[in-house]
Amino acid sequence: MKITEIEALHLRLPVVQEVADGTQDCLIVRVHTDAGLTGLGEVVSCSYVARSVIEAPRSAPFRHGLASIVKGMDAKDIDAVFRAMVEGTAWYGPGGVTRQAMSGIDMALWDLRGKAMDKPVRALLSDTPVDAIPCYASVLWPERPELVDASAQGFLEQGYEAVKYGWAPMGPDPNLDEALVAAARDALGPDINLMVDAGRAWEVGTALERVERFQKYDVFWLEEPLNPYDTVGYRTLSESSSIPIAAGEALTLVEEYETLLRDGGIQVVQPDLGRVGGVTGGKQIAALAEDTGAWAVPHAFGTGVLLAASAQWAASFKKPMTEFTRAPSPLAQDLVKHSMSFRDGELHLTDAPGLGVELDAQVVEAYRVK
Repeated sequence: MKITEIEALHLRLPVVQEVADGTQDCLIVRVHTDAGLTGLGEVVSCSYVARSVIEAPRSAPFRHGLASIVKGMDAKDIDAVFRAMVEGTAWYGPGGVTRQAMSGIDMALWDLRGKAMDKPVRALLSDTPVDAIPCYASVLWPERPELVDASAQGFLEQGYEAVKYGWAPMGPDPNLDEALVAAARDALGPDINLMVDAGRAWEVGTALERVERFQKYDVFWLEEPLNPYDTVGYRTLSESSSIPIAAGEALTLVEEYETLLRDGGIQVVQPDLGRVGGVTGGKQIAALAEDTGAWAVPHAFGTGVLLAASAQWAASFKKPMTEFTRAPSPLAQDLVKHSMSFRDGELHLTDAPGLGVELDAQVVEAYRVK
């Protein structure tokens, strides 16, 4: 099964706001083969730059675009394709946007492998995968604390048992920050897990002060409070905080995760499969998390392609959980047709082969950047 073509489908809403919502603009990868099968993956990056990394023509050694590197290779030999992408981009890789662009291709190859073997991806990753995964609704904070109640009530009515709010307006004002968390806890009640995403807003001293304020609201974890490379700060915070600390969504290389886990000491690690090298990179980070005693929970604030890959990956764990984006963007909610269903706080998976997803052609046509 040879790779014949790599498509980089850039989709973008007509109006994109400068807020922390990556579902306004996305890059989907479609890998075609001579067997007639296609696989889907997603890149979580700056879509314009990542698309160039995929589409760039052959050049001097180690400067080729990913499509030209992998075309003609055996789609079933995922490890060989991964190595070829790493070696072929050595001049401008290995991390950052290079690894992020690789992620979409790797994810699509796992989708292809599952289709070729007529198995869901989770069955390729574990002999005992689960079919239902606890998930948490993930949204941005409303502009004001009094607006939290409406969204929280909606999540309760839909049956969510865990909810995460994050990013602005949280950050500069400690009183507003506490008011937001208090409003979320009051609206959700005592039995729902509440996660708080600080959006990398503070240095370690401020983060510790916020922990003191937040601990009375029974926060399940505090996410991304510091710069992702502040390893010393994360070690201090993780050792002192009464709230578990989660981080890692911004990183790309396994070596970066090893530093964050071994030296930073965080309790929850959150690799994004659209950034870390797809499922192959995710497998390496999962092994590292198990070795260090951290809980691996995928960051999955993207389209249904990323959600499906994250769910399949998490379903291979002993303690699975995944993020479930509730952003209203049509790229988040309408782009992908899939067989997953949500009920009773869990995503229920089927035995559809591969990732079990396909694109809605009308949505692609409506938002594709030509």
